[in-house]
Amino acid sequence: MIGRAILSSVCALTVMLPALGAAQRPDVAPVRVDALAEKLGVKGMPSGARELDLGQSATMVLAEPAKLEPYGIKGMHEGARITITCVGPSRLRVEADEMTPVEQRKTITVRVDSDGTLTPTPDRPPPAKPPAK
Repeated sequence: MIGRAILSSVCALTVMLPALGAAQRPDVAPVRVDALAEKLGVKGMPSGARELDLGQSATMVLAEPAKLEPYGIKGMHEGARITITCVGPSRLRVEADEMTPVEQRKTITVRVDSDGTLTPTPDRPPPAKPPAK
């Protein structure tokens, strides 16, 4: 009798848990990669993602370095690796790194507005440390 109750509870949880997880995710529209690529001056890979959902990323190659400068990434050269990650609702982390001529890496966070414009945003501050005893 107790074994059946436990078994039925496990079965019910198995069915309900995926639905509960989906209910807790924010309803976020995916970001179109081709629109980002045009604004940031990057080229995607032919087999790369077409849209970025929350938590997904795409790796691209910098084609027009001047287009990244207004967003705060300066000094990169054509061919630098660009990784774009969707880190929150309408928030993207853009990481640029290159090995030649000089090894360098720069990261920014941008917000995607409803009209598709990109606005640089400050990174979130680290969590506060608990008071010392």
